Amino acid sequence: MSSVDSILSMQSVPSFFGAPIGDIEDLSEEKIALTGLFCDHFSGGEPGARYAARQLRYASLPLLRHGQNISPSNNIIDIGELNVFPIEPMKTQSILKEQSFRIHQTGAKLLALGGDYSLIPALVSGQLKARPDSDLKIIRISRNLDTVEISNPQQKPLNRSCATRQLGDYCGGSKSIALLGVSDSSSLEEYEYLVDSFVRSAQQLSSSLAGLTEQILDGLPDKNISFYLSVDVDVLAIPSIRSNSPYLGTGLTPKQLTSLILELGKLPIIGADVTGYIPDLDISGSAASVTVVEIIRSVIEAMSQESVLCR
Repeated sequence: MSSVDSILSMQSVPSFFGAPIGDIEDLSEEKIALTGLFCDHFSGGEPGARYAARQLRYASLPLLRHGQNISPSNNIIDIGELNVFPIEPMKTQSILKEQSFRIHQTGAKLLALGGDYSLIPALVSGQLKARPDSDLKIIRISRNLDTVEISNPQQKPLNRSCATRQLGDYCGGSKSIALLGVSDSSSLEEYEYLVDSFVRSAQQLSSSLAGLTEQILDGLPDKNISFYLSVDVDVLAIPSIRSNSPYLGTGLTPKQLTSLILELGKLPIIGADVTGYIPDLDISGSAASVTVVEIIRSVIEAMSQESVLCR
């Protein structure tokens, strides 16, 4: 065991970025509630993302930041894991919506970490319930579209492959969605649903971010607009975030992704998630863990910015 691992193993309760640990009752306006999602049962892919929050708490501790004395942001609170019922999708959907509603009722913003994208529509549904006067738009950063037609939603209420379409249905249709970093491998049927959406590929974003936020706002009504930011680490140009694999050139580099997120901070972001990370379960964290921590740090910074393009 390394010296860092030894010291960390003696710490009783690690938290995201060393932030204070609290509950919903401790939240208020201007606060960002960081929470983990311990559920990856509905992704249809490789399991393990449910362990991401645990890993990221260790990897984000100031002790691990290359010896630097970095204090946590004073506007974040770690409220632990949200309650889920992994083998009961309807019950999971209901309780996530209720918890999101209670968090947003306090005026705080919610940043969900780990777990699977299939859970995010439930969180957004709760946010809409708490802020009925807000015209919420979705910004999704991922190489996948996840807009297949919803089939039998009562039987499968949580399904990653149609999660973006669910978000669109909640927020007023495909015109409410901006998809960034997509690849060309998605089906034509999925693109047809997005005919009114704002879509940019990873290649387009790699070339320039100039005017991006203004383009996202263009054509939207002049009223109380806010944004939910959803980030999937699958947009990174490496075959697996779990390893130190060489870049493939088919997505964004970590630096390009953090720059994109900070650019989006010009918009009023009132909720966010970072999903898609399947960690190796050490204590101190691999290079992949540190990379995802930096991505999360940029999301916190974007959520904390004073919106310069708020209408």
